Amino acid sequence: STVSKHCIDMINSALKAEVVLSESNRKACIKRFKSVQLPKLHDKNIPEAAILIPLCSYKGELGLLYTLRSIKLRSSGGQASFPGGMRDKSDADLQETALRETWEELKIPKEKINVWTTGNLIGKTNVNVMPVLAYIGEVVPEELEINHNEVDEAFVISLQKLCDPELCSFTYFRHFNLTLPNYLGGKYRVWGFTGAITHFVLECLVPEVYRNKILNMRSLRKNTYEETKTKRTFEQDATLSKI
Repeated sequence: STVSKHCIDMINSALKAEVVLSESNRKACIKRFKSVQLPKLHDKNIPEAAILIPLCSYKGELGLLYTLRSIKLRSSGGQASFPGGMRDKSDADLQETALRETWEELKIPKEKINVWTTGNLIGKTNVNVMPVLAYIGEVVPEELEINHNEVDEAFVISLQKLCDPELCSFTYFRHFNLTLPNYLGGKYRVWGFTGAITHFVLECLVPEVYRNKILNMRSLRKNTYEETKTKRTFEQDATLSKI
């Protein structure tokens, strides 16, 4: 219909690089991103980690770059994640942790990474995680120099697909009474902790287009959620290497 075509045209315009990467949108995104407050662990001895959330350009579209954790890893092998890992003593701060881990996993040099901002610490099982949002420019995931001890594959999901409600389902985590989105538009499903981070990034980056909501109740779309049976399922969906 004419109305549907108009809506699609508006969405496509809002997701164009010149709009999303504009200085005004970048500043607004940073402000929203720094205001996101999720629960963190308060024990002073809790270890810290960081993840990089790499906004990128691939095949003429903006998207987010993900990794598929190596099947060799004990924790969440074969799961989609963002590059990241535990803070080393030699890291000046958690932003450096995210940049170092991205280099170790994907050989993307820090000179190519335009860090927009860091977020607030997020509690994850037994570690506090700092998300670092950055733009890394043009990427061809198939050509990245992957460290196969940590990562099996890298892939990009476009913002258009991440924002498409037809490419999203929901998982209900009973222990947390929480319904989180699953993103199905890429080569691999993005869900759990990584899905939650993706959700908040999209809310900050393209709030006019992204309409999914995190619910503290069962999704009314009962045919689209999968019910987990234990707390462990959520906790083991780690986004981090070396955890």
